[in-house]
Amino acid sequence: MLISNRIQHSDNLFEIVNPYSGEIVDTVPISSAEQVDSALNSSYRLKCNLTGLDRAEILSKAANLIANQKSEFAQLISSESGLCIKHSLYEISRAVNCLNYSVKQAEILDDVDLTSDFVSNYSQSDPVLDVISEPWDLAIGITPFNHPLNMVVHKVAPAIAAGTPIVIKPSEKTPLTAIKFGEILVECGLPENMLNIVTGIPAKTIVDQLVSYPGLDLVSFTGSVAVGKYIAAKMVNNGNELKKYMPELGGNATFVVMDDCDVDLAANVALGAYANSGQRCTAIRKILLHDAISDDFLQRFVELASEIKYGDPMDPDVDMGTVISTEQAEVIQSRVENAVRDGASVLLGNEREGALLSPTIVDNVAPNSELVVEETFGPVASIMRIHNIEDAISLIRTSRFRLAGSIATSNRDIAERLHNSIQVGQFSWNGPPGYRTEEAPFGGFGDSGNGEKEGVIMMTRAMRRLRTFYEHRT
Repeated sequence: MLISNRIQHSDNLFEIVNPYSGEIVDTVPISSAEQVDSALNSSYRLKCNLTGLDRAEILSKAANLIANQKSEFAQLISSESGLCIKHSLYEISRAVNCLNYSVKQAEILDDVDLTSDFVSNYSQSDPVLDVISEPWDLAIGITPFNHPLNMVVHKVAPAIAAGTPIVIKPSEKTPLTAIKFGEILVECGLPENMLNIVTGIPAKTIVDQLVSYPGLDLVSFTGSVAVGKYIAAKMVNNGNELKKYMPELGGNATFVVMDDCDVDLAANVALGAYANSGQRCTAIRKILLHDAISDDFLQRFVELASEIKYGDPMDPDVDMGTVISTEQAEVIQSRVENAVRDGASVLLGNEREGALLSPTIVDNVAPNSELVVEETFGPVASIMRIHNIEDAISLIRTSRFRLAGSIATSNRDIAERLHNSIQVGQFSWNGPPGYRTEEAPFGGFGDSGNGEKEGVIMMTRAMRRLRTFYEHRT
């Protein structure tokens, strides 16, 4: 499906299924190779003639429309993803914030004097430098299922702010919210082909075509490590090896709980393992718990996690919905069972009904367990014991992921030591690793990313290219 000033339909459709009820939510077109090519060519050929203020107005209108339709949007997100309404509403608020911050970036782009940042000790005899910032010809965005609106907005809004045309492929599991967002942008005056949305199955076929397109300038991908590395290789093998690639990949965030912490605060922070049904790249996966306070912490943590109400995502009283599919729930449950066979113990949960998993706490998990070595994308908190901060540093360094981390301690020196020793993309002291502001740089290292940063400011900058013009006076 292509979204521009019109919606082009296809004779071939695939079904979007509610993970909780198993009911068909809607059907979505399978974009043919010709349609994908048309989307790419149409966006590539577009030269946006809107001013920054024009683009800001479109983004501002979209933010207001989404805010005014938040109930409808939340129901759509929950129906196709299984996330509970509470989490869907939170996602909408973040998307609206992202749009509003993108408005600010669009407003200032035309007035920014970049040249002055690159000129020093200028004399009248020197050539005159002009540093030019302009939109790329084409960006590609590929988004995951866990944030059906927010992930799309975080790629599309900075592209619009920058004036760069973008083709988006949302997850084949959750494309409905992306399509609705595209329709709103068109309603707000976005020019035809400034945004095109392609949908379909199998996803690999469409991704291959997108990242092989010779006219692309930038690929922004959020998703798994395996797919992220596949895209990088595909770009290399198709002549796009020098194009900008911004992968935001898996996470395996660790929360270190030291013996001098506020136990109640730490237990509440640990509940971050269950936000979005545990389906966040920055969600707490591992809790490295100091032996000296293990009993007190576990008693409080189990008590709090037991109070989480999980079930029907549409119930406004529910705190946690499903994971994305029954198959994914089965994988998670199997990993927990394997960890138990290796000596771990389940303190809470690991109950499953279809795609619905209960909040789960697993204690004494072995460091080499698949449950903690891999990114277990679901509502499981895995606990490993430590005696000191050196143990924590050593365990964290064995992970190939470097996206996020956090620590609960009353000692700032210990917090900074951990932060500087593990070098993750973002870190919190006495807070959840998933906390971020929309404007701040965001991204990881190792298997979590290549160091390129998202966040509204960095993404808007990434969506522009710089050129220099020297006037040599005679």
